[in-house]
Amino acid sequence: MVSSFLTLPLAYISFTLEGRTDSEANLLQTIIQVFGTFLFVAIVVFFKRLLNTHFNFDSTNRNLNLMILAEVTTGIFSMLALYVTPLKESAGYAVLVILALQGIVQVQLGYKLLKLKNNLDGLLKPFCYANMATGILFTTIFLIPLGVVVSAISDLMLGTLFLNMSKVVKNLDKKN
Repeated sequence: MVSSFLTLPLAYISFTLEGRTDSEANLLQTIIQVFGTFLFVAIVVFFKRLLNTHFNFDSTNRNLNLMILAEVTTGIFSMLALYVTPLKESAGYAVLVILALQGIVQVQLGYKLLKLKNNLDGLLKPFCYANMATGILFTTIFLIPLGVVVSAISDLMLGTLFLNMSKVVKNLDKKN
């Protein structure tokens, strides 16, 4: 849930800092990047664990691992661009290419998740379609800002899934 509520404000702050080269702007951008990367990786790892442990569903492991790798790589390139001026342009292009590739992986993830036997309290299809839409928007590159909005909606659904599953686990623990 935290991710869904922080995505848009942090993206806005990052956008307003774009073009600034002072140390304060670089520090804020670095904090946003590190926090965002850490949060993304944590969420994906927990989601992967949820799928593997509670649903015995490992068809998406490769996609989730690739998304983590892409996120960490774009984070590194983005921070390099802040502090190594000669790399700024090439790192920016590299980030865009990786985001486009990550979009393809995210479309595949959404498609594979549709095969999950559990409908996740009715959230499976909307979550899958939101992931596919996010992936398509990221892949087009020029629609990435809209992809960020759809991604925040997807994160909200994922947060709801986590909350629902925590209730299920608590009820199972009480029965045992």
